[in-house]
Amino acid sequence: MAIPEKLVNVHAHLHSTMDVAARVAEWRAHNCRKVVVLADSAYWQPPNSVYLGNAGVLRWMREYPDLLVGMGNVELGEPMGGPDEVEGLKDQGFTGLKLEMPTHPYDHDRYMPLYERAEQLGMPILFHTGWVYRLGQQDRQRRLSADHMHPYTLDRIARSFPDLKIIGAHLGMPHCAEAISLLLGHPNVWFDISWDVADKPFFARLLKALSPAPGADLDDPDENFALHCFERIPFGTDDPLVGDWLPVAQRLLDRLHVPEPTRQDFYWRTADRIFGWGL
Repeated sequence: MAIPEKLVNVHAHLHSTMDVAARVAEWRAHNCRKVVVLADSAYWQPPNSVYLGNAGVLRWMREYPDLLVGMGNVELGEPMGGPDEVEGLKDQGFTGLKLEMPTHPYDHDRYMPLYERAEQLGMPILFHTGWVYRLGQQDRQRRLSADHMHPYTLDRIARSFPDLKIIGAHLGMPHCAEAISLLLGHPNVWFDISWDVADKPFFARLLKALSPAPGADLDDPDENFALHCFERIPFGTDDPLVGDWLPVAQRLLDRLHVPEPTRQDFYWRTADRIFGWGL
């Protein structure tokens, strides 16, 4: 497996049970120039699960400031965070926001002040989109609905806040057609394709979603829309190691005949444009 000369991971997590130094070493070994670490809502934090919230992510951002880029979480349930919390996260050093687990659709009026403030502060937002794993008692308490996280709920947000940079997670699986329509239709919307690579059916579903009609010329951008999609899909892993995700990504790129310049967009250039690092 060839390791790209440059790599940016736009969708990564740290856990309370993780050997963070070892994970950072793995990222560096795979030429990651930046890793975007997402702070999670209370839904996923201990004792419900092992993901880190704002305080935990902030600790490691300060430990590895050259590598880790933090996306702070604002709660979208009850109680709900407000615009001042967005500004507070910016002041602490978070580059953007990670939003998930809303009690209303993402495009509900109650959330618009959050997006407005993020746009004003130049903070990109990564939204969880599509289905989400079950979490027992938390599901019972929150009455969570994946319908609130459809990719199309980002459409109104993108139109209302054209200077807000929006990344949808997981290509909105299983609503990939919605996600593809948005990333090809809005200049301020991108989607990652991160997921658990141990879930082998995910690769088949992802390949099906991004493949053109049977018989299409895979080297013709007019027939193979995936060639345009990968100009706007940044690399991300979710929980898995980069070393586990890269072979899956490369197999997908090979199957879809993605050319080398577009592969560099996927590996690092698109993320660099979104965040403006100048790598």
